Amino acid sequence: MRKILLYLISAISIAVIPIVITLSIILTLTVNEDFFISIIKRLNLIETFIVTKNAKIEDDIQREVEKKTNISASREVYDSSKNGYENKLIAYRTINKSDEYDKIEKQMDELCDLKWEKSDDTFKTKDEFNKFKKLKTNDLKNALNEIKDYRKENKKAVSQAKYEMDDKEDKFKDAQKELKKKEKQAKSIIETRRGEFMNEMHHDIGKIEPLLTKDFNSLFIDRELKSIIKTYINFLTSRQNQIKSGNIYETKLNIENGIVGNIKKIKLPSLKINLRVKVRENGIEKEKNILSEVFVERIRETTGLKSPWLLTQIFKRSDSWLAEWVINSKLKDSGLRLSNGVIQSDPIIVSGEQAESLEKGMMALSMAGYAPHIAIGVVIFCIILILILSSNKRKGLRTSGLIIKYSSMVMIAVSIAAIIVSMKPELLFQPITDDPIKSIFIDKVLFITSLHVFIPILVIFSALSFVGGIFSKIGKPKQGR
Repeated sequence: MRKILLYLISAISIAVIPIVITLSIILTLTVNEDFFISIIKRLNLIETFIVTKNAKIEDDIQREVEKKTNISASREVYDSSKNGYENKLIAYRTINKSDEYDKIEKQMDELCDLKWEKSDDTFKTKDEFNKFKKLKTNDLKNALNEIKDYRKENKKAVSQAKYEMDDKEDKFKDAQKELKKKEKQAKSIIETRRGEFMNEMHHDIGKIEPLLTKDFNSLFIDRELKSIIKTYINFLTSRQNQIKSGNIYETKLNIENGIVGNIKKIKLPSLKINLRVKVRENGIEKEKNILSEVFVERIRETTGLKSPWLLTQIFKRSDSWLAEWVINSKLKDSGLRLSNGVIQSDPIIVSGEQAESLEKGMMALSMAGYAPHIAIGVVIFCIILILILSSNKRKGLRTSGLIIKYSSMVMIAVSIAAIIVSMKPELLFQPITDDPIKSIFIDKVLFITSLHVFIPILVIFSALSFVGGIFSKIGKPKQGR
């Protein structure tokens, strides 16, 4: 009975230990604002914005090319006429027996060029060689005459096939000529647009992007965004306090499907993102818009830019009434609005099933502070049970070490596999969106998040695997026993 219990506890431990430790790591990371800030910083949002801008410009150029040249239709006509010509060419050469005729003519040319050299091989005398050559030439001539006779007998069908082939060839040449004309027009449009904007922009972006990213990280992400994330983490990890404060409540006056009943509601903190950051100038603290003032000043201070004016215009107008009107028109469905450099939300209230799911998540997050202690307690409890149920302490120590070692190795393999898959998720999973720009950004978010989650898991389980290996060696039976 004791042995059966040992096997049962060992099997449970192999599954429970890695799961509990992994969950404790994830929970600990989730309630740490630095975890999210690190991910956001490594997304290089300024670079992403610039890449998106360039991609949009290229899409605009492609649309302009298509609108002015209709090149895709010309490509379809070209492909269709090419296939039609190739099919008719094959049909003509088949009915005309062109391949057989060409093959025989080639053999005759090779035979004509053939010279006799004295040897002990097939032809020992020149007369024998000349006799063979004459007979073979006659055979080939007869074969050619047979094809010529066949062509005379089928003259009408051969002529019809040739007419159809020539007609398709003419159409193919016309389509080819038209496509080359369209390609030349498209190339001219692309070169003109790139010459106007993209070449200079690429140069300037490469030079200014690291400086803008540094300002954005230190002035906005480390201060404003970190404060917002911290506010939401504090809210989500304090369920009991939020119930007392009335932010988690039930209302009886809810009508759904014609029935009046109770419904769970959670009032989240309103979102407020201030693009006006605090900077010090000559010992005086000032408030400036990160985009229209800080970035513009940084661009003006940077030497060696080819089109600084163009770059400043991109950011300078970001807090104008027109920019606010455009942004607000896009944000209106999300409950967000931009005013005087501040993005604000309407009161955020989650209700129904979403509120119930969120409350369960809050319960889990509220336990995050205890998660590492619980994980350590579970591991120690499993080891103690194994030591008690084992026939001796040495054997129990070895069993515990092997469980920790091999379960850790499994998690190491899982972590490495997850990181590799996150590099190219489309190889295993369907893309979330068909938009290539969004897809690139989503892949980047997935990969960076995967690194931030699985590298700590990888490190901790590598350490545990080492510890498990030590335990198993200590518990190894001594020789002679």
